[in-house]
Amino acid sequence: MKKVLCPRCDNDIMFDENHYENNISLFFVCPYCGKQFNVSVADLMSQPEVQDCGFIVVLENAYGYRQELPLFLGDNIIGRRSKGTDIQVPIETTDVSVARQHCIINVKKNKSGRLVYTLRDFPSISGTFLRHERLGKKDRIILENGAIITVGSTTFIVHFAGEPEDED
Repeated sequence: MKKVLCPRCDNDIMFDENHYENNISLFFVCPYCGKQFNVSVADLMSQPEVQDCGFIVVLENAYGYRQELPLFLGDNIIGRRSKGTDIQVPIETTDVSVARQHCIINVKKNKSGRLVYTLRDFPSISGTFLRHERLGKKDRIILENGAIITVGSTTFIVHFAGEPEDED
């Protein structure tokens, strides 16, 4: 998997380059802002491989639509999308109680090679909540698959990589 950066809104678009030959150019439409742009597959091959580390699903936000945002190894800074703000997981919202840099989910491999997900507040003014419990300034909480997190008045669920989805 490779990441393509939208030239207008700076959001990442994931795509599998293995389905295409090196000598072609691909046409993308950004799902966030609608910008249309071309990228050469040969240019993408020089970028490092992106490992699947799960994703978050934003359920409640001012726009009222579902957002699915990927997670990566290392610190994933989560916050309100704003051009020029350095975050890896931008939530599209007008909820001003979500800071531009609100919380961090760190994804790392333990000694056995399994991914471990840890949550901490950035710190933010309105706080980060795990199952309706506010995290302290120095709290580092190990997450479980399906953890429900609230930032401001926006809620999202963390889905681990390779874990089966619960069917209710």
